[in-house]
Amino acid sequence: MDERSNLPLEELVAKIIEQLKNASFSPKTIGLYKRFFNRLLKMASSMGKEVFDRELADCFVADNAYQKTGEYNHTRYLYHVRCIRFIESYISAGTVDFSISQLLPAKELRRMEFKLCLNKFKETMVKDGLKPNTIDGYLRFVYYFLSYLEDKGHTSLSEVQMGDITLFMVLVCQEHYAPTSIGSHLTGLRRFVQLFPELRDLAVEIPEHVPRKTIILPSYTEEEHKKIDDFLVNGKLSARNRAIAHIAFDTGLRAVDICAMKLEDIDWEHDVISIIQAKTKKPMRIPIRPALGNALMAYLLEERPASDLPYVFLRSNAPFNPLADHSGIYNVLRKMLAEADVEPDGRISGTRMARHSHATRMLRNGVPLPVISEALGHSSPNSTMRYLSTDERSMSVCTLPLPKGGALL
Repeated sequence: MDERSNLPLEELVAKIIEQLKNASFSPKTIGLYKRFFNRLLKMASSMGKEVFDRELADCFVADNAYQKTGEYNHTRYLYHVRCIRFIESYISAGTVDFSISQLLPAKELRRMEFKLCLNKFKETMVKDGLKPNTIDGYLRFVYYFLSYLEDKGHTSLSEVQMGDITLFMVLVCQEHYAPTSIGSHLTGLRRFVQLFPELRDLAVEIPEHVPRKTIILPSYTEEEHKKIDDFLVNGKLSARNRAIAHIAFDTGLRAVDICAMKLEDIDWEHDVISIIQAKTKKPMRIPIRPALGNALMAYLLEERPASDLPYVFLRSNAPFNPLADHSGIYNVLRKMLAEADVEPDGRISGTRMARHSHATRMLRNGVPLPVISEALGHSSPNSTMRYLSTDERSMSVCTLPLPKGGALL
């Protein structure tokens, strides 16, 4: 141990990187740790240190703020702690302990108001006679929520807005809990929200039930959505196909409902489309936004064949029958996406994909789950819970890091 503790820091880091490779860590992960270890080496150089010691370790862990803003960055803190643990375990045993079972040093909430809220929540649960394990679980979940609010820049509960809880649930499902396992924790969050008058109106964002199984839903990224949006404006499309694509991507309407849409369903005076959904038999009102309205009008006035049929969308060739099934809509969208340079990448296509992406896009923008549910025409608001498990690549751009461990103070 004495021999390892006196190794030059650069050599020590090289040995740890080698063990990362031997442990089959991915090149991306190894590259990430290299960047953090380079930061440690730079700090050691500035302190005039060539070997590892406690002073260097403490300074490195304390270096946990964004360089530009000076705000605490929990992700940076976590990686700095892990780097120090790797070094300490190697010095102690000659091998790196990659275990994640240890609790990280506690991260305190920074805002006094949030600390007081968490303490009040705990006191209320104790007074209500909840079991210790239940209290611990609820406290940790609410702690994650309050930490998330801090990292968003909120300084009090009165600053929490509609959509904050939705985005928090998306993130907590990615970093801590599977959507199927957060049911009991949502009960704790609901208790917390109802405890404080400033938050009670936001309780509508917390679903009553969670899905029985986790289904990772694919969706388009924001970059892909930009390609789609640009192509709908500038791409070479027939008026009919442009209108169909706008409905699919701007409303998430199912193919069967697009095919069944009738001229009488369009209320131009109030800019709304009113239909009865084929799947749920529920009425649904779809706002006609300018881009969709312009596309529909262009098709109806300039391209739609003269016909006594009541349906909006007709085939382009005689006898100009209505689009009868989802395959026609699927082919329209598939061709449009190919021309917009959006690769399938193994994902589903057609209106199902457009529907998932429409929901995910709303979720990225902090739209509450009940509002998404209404926009999609779900028979139950709880159906929208499955969008919490959308693919990580698509959701990562909308979230802030959450603590990955640590005991509550």
